[in-house]
Amino acid sequence: MASMASLRVAGVVTAGSVNSPIGYRRSTVVMRILYNERPGGGHYNSQLSMQLVVAEGPILEEILDATYPVWNEGLTRDAYARWNAAQLRTTWGAEHLRRFALLDARGRWVASAKRYLWPIRLDGVDCLMSGIGAVFTRPEARGHGYARTIIERLIGQSRGEGAVVAGLFSEIGEQFYERLGFRTVPLNEVDVQVERKDGAPAMLVRSGEERDLPALAAMHATRCAGVRFSLRRDPPLIEYALAKKRLLAGLGQSAGPRIHRQMEFFVAEEGASAVAYVVLTVSPAGWTLEEAGDRDPAGARFGAILQVLLAREPSRPAPLIRAWWPPSMSVPPQVRLANQIPARDVFMLRPIGDIRIPSRAEDVFYWRSDYF
Repeated sequence: MASMASLRVAGVVTAGSVNSPIGYRRSTVVMRILYNERPGGGHYNSQLSMQLVVAEGPILEEILDATYPVWNEGLTRDAYARWNAAQLRTTWGAEHLRRFALLDARGRWVASAKRYLWPIRLDGVDCLMSGIGAVFTRPEARGHGYARTIIERLIGQSRGEGAVVAGLFSEIGEQFYERLGFRTVPLNEVDVQVERKDGAPAMLVRSGEERDLPALAAMHATRCAGVRFSLRRDPPLIEYALAKKRLLAGLGQSAGPRIHRQMEFFVAEEGASAVAYVVLTVSPAGWTLEEAGDRDPAGARFGAILQVLLAREPSRPAPLIRAWWPPSMSVPPQVRLANQIPARDVFMLRPIGDIRIPSRAEDVFYWRSDYF
């Protein structure tokens, strides 16, 4: 991660017992305390010397217990913990994702949040976005402004690491985050209707593999080249997005029949290279088109992949397919978009550098796969 010019890291080692899903065990806990340092020495003492720490050990277990009812995605408590831990073990997650806790003067956590450092391109410049997710205040500590405090601390830390904008997805509407300086960035959600034919198109479609990721990154870079705001999706970031979906689907099997979903990743190949691809989450409610790409500007091969997948079960009605569709992404000739609405998850940005926030859906290239 980038050097933190205005932050110091101190280590505090404590020992404690962890009541975890895999048993009651003795554990050594390392808490990395982050605090602001004035350029000339001394320290800011914001809100009664509260500390921002990386959530680990017993603190992390308590946060997972508290947040599980809100964000469990249908997983068991054990699977929820494993899903969160596995994301941090990916190449991209290990470098760009952390969960933080805000501690009061007694050392008790009062709020938590995830912080991502997303590589973005904004107005033709490569830079970083501080992505903030899973903001949570423990119920007995609400009403004291702790959510605001942890957000401001994370933004300040990210500014020191080079971020020029902060971003989040709001599940509680826009008003609270607008008071913190965030502004809504429109994203379009649509139904994807695919023309069905007798039989499947004559093209080779296979499961995607790790070797395909550079081709996917190149397709993404080409499609979003003229857009004001997009993620810079290199192979490790794409691998992280795929792993997150694949893990969620796999771990959901332990929850029994109440949760059934699977992640599907297919590519069309010419020679030895992937030339088009789709990533889908399939559930009884329908398909979610997580992301897609095509070297062909018209998107015909991407559309043909969808036709091939639908042809697997020709006697069944077509599933409902929903997607966040970037306006700069061509609509394949086999596809019609319908029922466009603003995305239900509200995307919001706040400048923390000298930048202008995009205000139109046409200014943004963002797939549902990169929701955080």
